[in-house]
Amino acid sequence: MLTMLISILGIFLTLFLIVGIHEFGHFFAARMLGIKVLRFSIGFGKSLWSRSDKKGTEYVLAAIPLGGYVKMLDESEGDVAIEELHLAFNQQPFYKKFIVVIAGPLSNLIFAFTLYWILFVVGFVSIAPVIGKVVPESIAASAGLKPQEEIISVDNKSTASWMSVAIRVLAHTGDTDQLKLQTARATNKQNTRSYTLDLTHWHMDDLKPDPLTSLGLIPFQPEIPLVIATILPESPAVKSNLKVGDKITALDNKPIKTWTDLLTEIDKRPAEKLSLTINRKGQIQTIYLTTDFKRDMFFQKHGFIGISPQFSWPENFIRKNKYGPVEALSHAWQNTYDFTYLNFMVIGKLLTGKVSLQSLGGPISIFENAGSALNLGIVPFMSFLAFLSISIGVINVFPLPGLDGGHILFQVIEAIKGRPISPKYMAFFYRIGIIVLLLLVVQAVVNDLLRL
Repeated sequence: MLTMLISILGIFLTLFLIVGIHEFGHFFAARMLGIKVLRFSIGFGKSLWSRSDKKGTEYVLAAIPLGGYVKMLDESEGDVAIEELHLAFNQQPFYKKFIVVIAGPLSNLIFAFTLYWILFVVGFVSIAPVIGKVVPESIAASAGLKPQEEIISVDNKSTASWMSVAIRVLAHTGDTDQLKLQTARATNKQNTRSYTLDLTHWHMDDLKPDPLTSLGLIPFQPEIPLVIATILPESPAVKSNLKVGDKITALDNKPIKTWTDLLTEIDKRPAEKLSLTINRKGQIQTIYLTTDFKRDMFFQKHGFIGISPQFSWPENFIRKNKYGPVEALSHAWQNTYDFTYLNFMVIGKLLTGKVSLQSLGGPISIFENAGSALNLGIVPFMSFLAFLSISIGVINVFPLPGLDGGHILFQVIEAIKGRPISPKYMAFFYRIGIIVLLLLVVQAVVNDLLRL
């Protein structure tokens, strides 16, 4: 129950912060440039809460939390009193309208940069990109890569984590070129080796793209002993008389080899009876119990018994990321730049057909990831917020009617022509833009459902 509540909290925090920051950018710029703001809304549809300030701006929380908007005084949306014409958006010079529109995406990027800066100042731990396994007959195997090698650069760009490796690999999505890796032995960083991966026949799963496994690279993970280290109070494990130190060898008389296999089997069996074969101080025993369950944000049941192991990463695999306030600025900038580049790259490949539309993620994926990130802790949640904020900012600058980039495009055309675009043509282009956006949303939701 607690996990589900945290997931729901994560969803609402994500929507409130990402949408709120974006719309606040528009709102703040408009206010600073002397444009009257009529409404600042997070969400669409029926108002759940509202209040107004002394300047006549209504602040709204609406029922459908899939976006938001800032409504400004504008002659295209109704009559404007003569004494307020100077406050209308459409009466402003080009540079003011441009600043107001671009302020939304820019706010998302600034927010992401700020989150990354906080993360680097507070400090966090990442895992070195050390190869655990190389899939036989894969692209990585053909290039000669070996286990226990740490990837220190991709295409001559340094890589300190698996995330940075994945970003560089994704840059080759849909291409049939070559990927250059440089590695060092995890136990000896002095000796480096270079590899060239032939991507001629590279293909990722369109629905669940995974750049690493598609190349045949399996990240290293330390072996997790099948020994119970902790037991949650009031859990099925306590009631069944399982004890700390018990070594699990089988589930329903079927041998269990890894902790992941154990959790997978238990997860699939909520509120079911099962037996665990254990080794307790050299004596083999069979423990019978009934699993409990937790519900995820989609109210699906997941079995659990309330046990966990104890393990740790080798010290030389751990990278500590903590810097002073000034030094953290460059690292925050690099992260913001890398993820901005990744978003533009992926969208460009979608437009050129190099990346399938099946790879799009929709609101279900966002909600699921938001809930999971907050359950993992504040650091993963902040990192997720930063990445999503960049994605929202980048998407909005594309010149599609209905997005901020569409507004900018019309403003540029208006500035070149010296007069506003005909309302008839404007309405037509907006209808086209809305239809395209709706089709993309439908595709993304279908993809999300297929992933479930």
